[in-house]
Amino acid sequence: MTARNRARGIQNLSRGLAVFCILAAGGCATHPSPPVVANAPEPKVSSSDLRGLSLQLIQKMEAEQKWYAAISYLDRYLKEWPASDQTDLLRARALAATGEPAQAERYFRRVLGTPLAAQGYQGLGLIAARGGDITRAIPLFQRATREDPTNAGILNDLGYAALQGKAWNVARNALFRAGELAPQDERVWSNIALYYLLRGDSFRAQQIMGAHDFSWTVSQRIRREADQMTGVPTPTGDHPSAAAPAPSGAVMPAFPNPPLTQLFSSGNAGPATEPRSVP
Repeated sequence: MTARNRARGIQNLSRGLAVFCILAAGGCATHPSPPVVANAPEPKVSSSDLRGLSLQLIQKMEAEQKWYAAISYLDRYLKEWPASDQTDLLRARALAATGEPAQAERYFRRVLGTPLAAQGYQGLGLIAARGGDITRAIPLFQRATREDPTNAGILNDLGYAALQGKAWNVARNALFRAGELAPQDERVWSNIALYYLLRGDSFRAQQIMGAHDFSWTVSQRIRREADQMTGVPTPTGDHPSAAAPAPSGAVMPAFPNPPLTQLFSSGNAGPATEPRSVP
């Protein structure tokens, strides 16, 4: 190779290296290499947290009235953790809802000596009322209210059972307390309207229904139930599905919602737009 060719080759190589360096620099500017990141550790869930999440899932299923699914998950839960007062109460409610009152009663009784005693007595009261034994249901609800005096739901159940048993003073006291504790609960106010109808005060009953914007259908159902509870014949026709107190042994609505036998409480009645006081 002549000296001239060797010089030309060195010159071409130099130009190639210069172009490579420029391209490499540009590539680094427009396409930076991703940073090297160490793998993040997987979050650890403690056994107690997992246990709490499992109970929340079962509670959610019961709130959505998925009773059979709740029982299945309770069985699965007990394969991992021991039974507790809370699981006993959840199982009692699910058993009652799926037509197993005898087994449900056994689990409700398990929580009577615990902080969940109020819910236990309430459950026993609902089973008795569902079976038509109002005489037994009322004292069970009363005991439940002593365990949890500010629980409007229990007071509502007591008030409705007392209406069925014609224990007017008990009904009035329980329902009016519930009305002030839960001023926007349409179930309570429908029972208060029912109380006034049963006591012959149609004017105040209408005031209650109007103040809480009850639909015409719901108002008629309340009136029809009052007629049935007082023995007044009720014509059929416009609303064949209107609620009525179920006879002993009849199939009742899903337990425990709607409460007791009040089918109309899950109808079109909406909550009050603003708190109302008991008249």
